Amino acid sequence: MGLLVLALASWLGLALASEGATNGSRLCREAPAWQINGSSPMAEAAGQVTVVALLKLLLPRSLGGLRQRLSRQGMADVRYMIVNEQAPLSRAMFGELQRQAPPGVPVFQQQPEEPDVWQLLGGDKDDFLVYDRCGRLAFHIQLPYSFLHFPYVESAIRFTHSKDFCGNCSLYPNSTHEVRCRGASSPAGKKAPEPSGDHRAAGHAHHHHGDHSQPHPKGQKQEGRDP
Repeated sequence: MGLLVLALASWLGLALASEGATNGSRLCREAPAWQINGSSPMAEAAGQVTVVALLKLLLPRSLGGLRQRLSRQGMADVRYMIVNEQAPLSRAMFGELQRQAPPGVPVFQQQPEEPDVWQLLGGDKDDFLVYDRCGRLAFHIQLPYSFLHFPYVESAIRFTHSKDFCGNCSLYPNSTHEVRCRGASSPAGKKAPEPSGDHRAAGHAHHHHGDHSQPHPKGQKQEGRDP
């Protein structure tokens, strides 16, 4: 994947996380503690890049192909998981979602009496959240950029697998001490540099198209993925 695409994915992640107060507080921080049926799926994430997909009803057919392609290219240790929605219709379709999932990718079903994981993660339908080897949120990719025929999800996984984007993670071979967390500082007290004007402009455009808080034009949000 070219450096330009990786840069675009980086800007997208920064924009989605830094423009909104809620997402901004999550960038480069560990995932909030969440459980489903008494299990903690993120508890075993240390040392591995983890991809959490918030899906319901239909699974993107290209997810299995993406996983296989990255596995063949040295990223077999990336963990994938799917969290189904808590709504009654989504719970009724849980079996179908499990059937569509690639082998080895667990599908977790939330129960009505449990805290809503989607809300805890600040996510929505078809979001992909990519966590680094230290369990910190590196990228949160939303519609329409989370459609897998776009390069953003794949680029985010590749980038997070090879680069210590957030900094100061000893589980990366070439970790830096610079912490890319708004309001957080490294042991030396250095904050992450702000993106340049061009970077902010590029990310700003992506943010408003993918922001679930903004109304979507009719037909933009689709139930199915990658027809």
